[in-house]
Amino acid sequence: MTKWISSISGRLERHELYRMRSPHAFVASVACFAMLTGCQRQETELQPVDAPAQSIPSQSLQQQTQPNAEGGSEDSSASDGEPGDAGGSSNQGLQKTAAGTAQRSADQLREAALQALGQGQEDLAFAYARQAIRIEPENPQVVFLYAMVLGDRHRYAEAIQLLQELSAREPSTRLPALGQTAEWMVESGRYGEAELQFRNVLQEVPDAFMVHHRLGQLLLQTGRRTEAALHFDFLSQFGELDHEELRSLLIRTQAFPGDDGMTRFDPLNNLAMCRQELADGKAAQVVKVIVAAGDANSVAEQALLARLLAEQKEFDDVRNWIENLEMSKAGADGWYAKGCLALNDAEPDVAVACFCQTLLLDQTDVDAYRMLSRTLELTGKPQVAKAVAVRAGLVEETRRLGTEIVGEQAKDLELIQRLAQSLMKLNRPMEALGWQTIGLVHAVEAAAITETQAQTTFETIGRQREQLVNSGRHRLNPEFVLCGLGAEVLDPIAKKSAD
Repeated sequence: MTKWISSISGRLERHELYRMRSPHAFVASVACFAMLTGCQRQETELQPVDAPAQSIPSQSLQQQTQPNAEGGSEDSSASDGEPGDAGGSSNQGLQKTAAGTAQRSADQLREAALQALGQGQEDLAFAYARQAIRIEPENPQVVFLYAMVLGDRHRYAEAIQLLQELSAREPSTRLPALGQTAEWMVESGRYGEAELQFRNVLQEVPDAFMVHHRLGQLLLQTGRRTEAALHFDFLSQFGELDHEELRSLLIRTQAFPGDDGMTRFDPLNNLAMCRQELADGKAAQVVKVIVAAGDANSVAEQALLARLLAEQKEFDDVRNWIENLEMSKAGADGWYAKGCLALNDAEPDVAVACFCQTLLLDQTDVDAYRMLSRTLELTGKPQVAKAVAVRAGLVEETRRLGTEIVGEQAKDLELIQRLAQSLMKLNRPMEALGWQTIGLVHAVEAAAITETQAQTTFETIGRQREQLVNSGRHRLNPEFVLCGLGAEVLDPIAKKSAD
């Protein structure tokens, strides 16, 4: 579990604390609270320059928590001391060495709890933390530690309430409390609340890398893949993505076939599961599931259904669903379905605009490229249509390589090199450099190159990445994505909306 408190002594400035990362399963502060700590193990963090704009959900998300902060649940049988003789003797030893003040006793109990956690003695740690909070119930470090212990015991509601109450009376603990409670909300299935918590942190700290990682993963696991890609694209500017995160950028709206259980991004809700089922060739089943849900469907699920119906040429049904869609939230699926409907209605210019809008939202949508090529042929633009068809083939190649780079082939240096080259051709240098870096790691593991050679190349990649970011060439180029078509190609959408 990602931890939100640091392991260092002394006072650090806020910007330093945001770039710390915990190397152990549970790390707590000895002398101070950290405002935020790092994301996942064995990763480094660099200072970002610009983060994606945050769109905080408008709906009010009420916190549903339990009032019990000390007892109840499976731990209610624990005594005021520690479980077992070993726990009791340990606490007696601590009391003997204490200086006699309540504050020092609480500090020593907290230290003992941290040591017990480090040794995997969770019951003993709970007992120490419980005694410490009874001695110093208002001590922020003690409260935070006790909440963490409760969280490790899956007593999420109590842990969340403790940190919410702590941040209300101690404003300096607000950010780490937001981050940690968001983690527990994910664990307990409160995904909407967790998203809101993560976004609140990013409102105050736009360059909090760990939060971009966690929010991106949550969005990916709840089927909102293009939104997740915004956070992963941001992190890619700094070489901050791992293999699975980079791979997810190769197919940004749907999922890879067979991925359920293969990565840490297992589906968490119906939308994500539908995307996975669709990737696995179960389109008919997905249609039945979404239709059966009726009004309970999200906008994204309605848009996905409209797309599937369009692919099945059920245009009367497509029209019914599209009419009720809020297109600003319909994503690539909604615009693709609308483009297919326009093409069926003999409105090729509108169809071209819709397919272009689809690609601006998801430049990995092979089907949208193919439909755009077909429609451009109908509008008398064969040369552009041919370029778009070639682009579709190149995008499809990267997706095919992404399908292969899993399991035993995840470290295949030839596949990784080919993928990086294809991404460069697609003007996606940040992803390409990310794969080159991963290839270096695997090359050293395979003894294909020395660590010194890898370090030299890694530094070269870092300089290339910095130059691209400084020049702005790392950003999506709409004209390139649309194979030379200008912004005016979208005008029919605006005109039709006005009519």
